[in-house]
Amino acid sequence: MSETAHLTCVKCTSVLDRATFEGLEVDLCPRCGGLWLDRGEITRAARLPDGEITRLRGLLTETDGPPPLPSSHLVPCPACDGKLSEVMLGAVHVDYCGRCHGIFLDRGELEEALAAVRERDAGATARQVFEAAVSVAG
Repeated sequence: MSETAHLTCVKCTSVLDRATFEGLEVDLCPRCGGLWLDRGEITRAARLPDGEITRLRGLLTETDGPPPLPSSHLVPCPACDGKLSEVMLGAVHVDYCGRCHGIFLDRGELEEALAAVRERDAGATARQVFEAAVSVAG
């Protein structure tokens, strides 16, 4: 998890709320429904039980503001001194920090991002899954 006490949303600058799902701590935007995931957390989120995914989805969709509009300019990473750039994760565009490897998902992007990670992991060998888990912890 990020060591910063209060992360701010990269889209609407609201202070992000923290929530825990089966030991996975994520940062949620209460205004626009965005989601910040530190390095490796998208993989851990893809392994959450359905009930926890439903709970996470509910927190993201119960926000008041409209979903953020895509941006073509680089924005500062909320967790480090890096910049976010848009990359593809399966069929969805996500904001990615090449420095700390965190990602920001706009409201509505969670399902496609989780599906992309599950598809990627379905073809992985046990050794690859282990190596990925070790690199996340480091």
